[in-house]
Amino acid sequence: MPRTSSRRITRLGLATVTALTLSFGSVAPAFAGVDDTIGITPRTGASQDVDVSIPALSWEIRDSFNNYTGGATNILDGAKMVDGTFLWPYESTETDDEGNAVVQYGGTVNYMKYCEGNEPVRGNCQLDLTVADPKIVFNADKGIGTLYATVNSRTYQTGEWLGVEVVPFATLDFKAGRYNNQTDTTTWNSVAGSLLPKGQEAFSNFYTTNPYISSLSFSYPGKTELNSSGSEGYSLAESVQLPVEVGGSERLYALSDGSVLYVTNKYGAGKGVVVSHDLDTISDTFEFVTNGATDTAFDTATGTLYWVEPKSDPAMSVIHSAPVTASGIGSATEVATLEGTVSGFARDASDGTLGVLHLLPKIGDSVDDYPARFTTITVDGSKTTVELPKETELYPDVDTEAHYNEVYGSPYVFSSTSGLRALNDGTYIYVYDHAVPRTDGSNPGALPVHITPSATDTKAALVHAFTPAIEDHSHSFRGVATDGTNIGIYNNYPNSHVAFLRYENGEFTMPYHAVNPEDLSLIAGMTFTSEGQALVSTGKNNFLTVDPSTGEVLRKASLSGNMKNAERNEPLATILVDGDAFVVDHREIAYVDYAGLQRLELPGEEGQHDPDISVITMGETPDETTPMTDSVDAYFGEAALEVTAGESVTSGTVLFDETSTADREAASAPEGTVFSLAEDVAGATIDAKTGAVTYAPAADAPAGDVMITVTVTYTDESTDTVDLTVKVTEAKTTPTPNGSNGKNIFSGLFDGFKGNSLLALVSVGGIFALIAGLIHFINTSILHR
Repeated sequence: MPRTSSRRITRLGLATVTALTLSFGSVAPAFAGVDDTIGITPRTGASQDVDVSIPALSWEIRDSFNNYTGGATNILDGAKMVDGTFLWPYESTETDDEGNAVVQYGGTVNYMKYCEGNEPVRGNCQLDLTVADPKIVFNADKGIGTLYATVNSRTYQTGEWLGVEVVPFATLDFKAGRYNNQTDTTTWNSVAGSLLPKGQEAFSNFYTTNPYISSLSFSYPGKTELNSSGSEGYSLAESVQLPVEVGGSERLYALSDGSVLYVTNKYGAGKGVVVSHDLDTISDTFEFVTNGATDTAFDTATGTLYWVEPKSDPAMSVIHSAPVTASGIGSATEVATLEGTVSGFARDASDGTLGVLHLLPKIGDSVDDYPARFTTITVDGSKTTVELPKETELYPDVDTEAHYNEVYGSPYVFSSTSGLRALNDGTYIYVYDHAVPRTDGSNPGALPVHITPSATDTKAALVHAFTPAIEDHSHSFRGVATDGTNIGIYNNYPNSHVAFLRYENGEFTMPYHAVNPEDLSLIAGMTFTSEGQALVSTGKNNFLTVDPSTGEVLRKASLSGNMKNAERNEPLATILVDGDAFVVDHREIAYVDYAGLQRLELPGEEGQHDPDISVITMGETPDETTPMTDSVDAYFGEAALEVTAGESVTSGTVLFDETSTADREAASAPEGTVFSLAEDVAGATIDAKTGAVTYAPAADAPAGDVMITVTVTYTDESTDTVDLTVKVTEAKTTPTPNGSNGKNIFSGLFDGFKGNSLLALVSVGGIFALIAGLIHFINTSILHR
C-alpha cells in the first residue's frame, strides 16, 4: 500500500509556484464542474459493492501523482484500492463500427487536496480531480488504442473547471504488453499509456514533459486473438523497492547465479545490496568507503567488486576489491595505491584489466592545473602508469587565459558517474563535456578523449568524429555506455542531445546524432544487446530498443513508473542478465529517495501470449492488502520526557518508520491517522491529529515514572500503540522568611531561567558571558551580513 503522508502544496513542484497567488477566499467560477457531486458522493444507479468475481481493470492512474498528493480522497461507485492500486469493475464489451474492441469499466476515484478548512469541500480545494468510468478502445491487430474517462477537474493555475465530460484521456500501446486468453476471459498485463491533451488538461498540464500514465492490466469476458507482429519487445515482469537511499554513480552488475548487484555512493559512503533474479530476495545492505566522483567495477566470473577510496595529505587513491555473494560483501583487499585523485575508473571485461584515470596535485598556476596520468592494473596486480598529453597538445587553439582545464575531468565532481569506458582493443574512451574556449572566440564543447595506454607514442587523442555534436557549444555530455564497439553518449536533460559512435579497427565514426529527440531524452541508463541494439531506460517511464546506426526506436515498453529523477547523474543502471533487462528507478518515501529495481523480459515462443497471467477480478482477501500497521512503525522521537510536579510538558508528534526499508525514517503520520489515549491518565491530553501528548501532573504528585500509551488508528482501521514515559520530579519549594515552605517572590524568576539563576546572571562571570554573547552577535549578524 503506498504511503499517504501529509504533503504540502510545494511538493507539486516549481511549476505551481505561480498558483500560490490564488486566494483561498476567492469564489471559484460557477462552471458545471464545481456544481457537480461526482467524486464526492455515490452516483445514482452505480453499484457501490460489486461481486468479487467480476473482472476488473487494475490501474493506478499515475503513481507519481499518488505519491505527491498522498493518495485518493474518495473511492466510489464500485472502485476499490487493493495492493496499492485501484480496481475498476468491468461493465461491458462491444465492437465499434471500425472493428475496435470497446471495454467499459466503472468506478470513481477522486482527489481533493490543499483545501481550506479541516475537511475537503468542493470549491474550496486548489486540487480537485475526479476520474471515472475508464473505457478502453483498441485494435488488437494494430496493437494501439485509446483510454477514455469521465473527468471533472479544477485547473490548478486558474481555478476554472474541466468537466463533467468524457474525454480521450491517453493513448495505449499494446505492442509490448502480454496477454492470456486460455480461459473464456482475456487478460492484458502492463499496457503502456501516454496522456493526450485532454488528459494533460485534467492534470492542469503539469506533465507535458513526462506524459506517462501508470500501466494498465485488465480482464474482460471473451477471447481476443492478437496479430503477433511486433511482439518481440520487452515488457515489465515485476519490480521491487530496495532498502538503499539513492546516491550517485548508480550501477548494476550481474552475478554468475543470475542475481543482480546494486551499488551507489553518497559523498564517499558506498552502499550496495544483492537482489535475486526474480526480485523476491534482497540481501542486507553493505557499506564501503569510496570516491564520491567515480564508478565502481565488477568481475562477474569471480564475483569481485572493485572501488576507489580517496586519501588526503598527500592526495592518494587506494583501489580495493572484495568478493560479493548473494548474502553480501566479504573482506576488502587493497589492490593498488595511486598518486592523485581518480576521475575515471573502468574495467576491461576481455582480460580483467582495470583502467584508472587520475589527476596529480596542482602544479603552480599553470593552465594544466592537474597533470593527468593513466594506470592499468592487470589481474596479477602488475601496475603500469603513463603520462597523458597536456591540454594544449590536444587543443592547440585553446584560449589558455579563459579556460579552466577539465580535459581529463575534475577532482571536485561528487556523486556523478565517471565517463571512462573500455573499448574492444585494450583502449579507453573518456567523456567529460565542458566548454573549451578557443582563440578565435568560439566556445564549443569538449570532444571525447581516446586513451591508448600501450601506445608507443601519443597516449591520448581527441575523437574528432564527435565534432558535429558539440560544435555549437557544450551540451554537458557525461553519460556513456558501450559494448566495446557501439558507444552511446548522452546527457540527462529533457531537451537531450544523444549520439551513437561506432569504434572499429581503431577508428571512430558517428552514424547518429540528434538534438532533442522525442523519445531519447531523460536517459536513465543504457546497455547493448549481443546484436548491437541499444536498450535505453528513460525518466519518461519508457524502455526503448534503439537502432544505434539510425536512432530509430524499434520497440517501446512501459516501465512501472517511479522513474522520475532516475536520470540524475547519468547512472549506468540498465543491464541485461540472462536475457532479462533490469532497470533502476527512484521511489520517494517521506521525502527521501530510495532505489527500486524493475525486471523486464522478452516474450516466449508464443509471442505476447503468456499463460502465466492470471485473471484480474474485484476479489479481495485479507492477505492481499498489507494493513497499514504492518507497513509503518509508530514511535516517539524522545526516549522519555521529564516534568516537575505542578508544571506541564508536551511531547513531539508521533513519528513513523517505513518497515520495508532498512533505515529508520522520521515521517509524518499517514493521511487520515487518528491518535487517542489508550486509557485515561490524570493530567494527560493528546492532539488527535499529531499524537503530541501534554502531561500536567498535580502539584503534589509523587516522584516517579508515568507511562502514557497512545493508540494509533489508521484509515484502514488497523491500529498500533506507542508508549511514552514521563519522569516526574517533586515540586521544588523555597523556605519563606517566616519559616513556611511556600515559594518566595523571586522563585518565578529563578524558575524562568531553568538553571541560569538571576544571581548567576549578575555575577562577574555572567556579565562576561553577556558581553561575549553581544560581541558574537555583532560579529555574525551585523559585520558579516
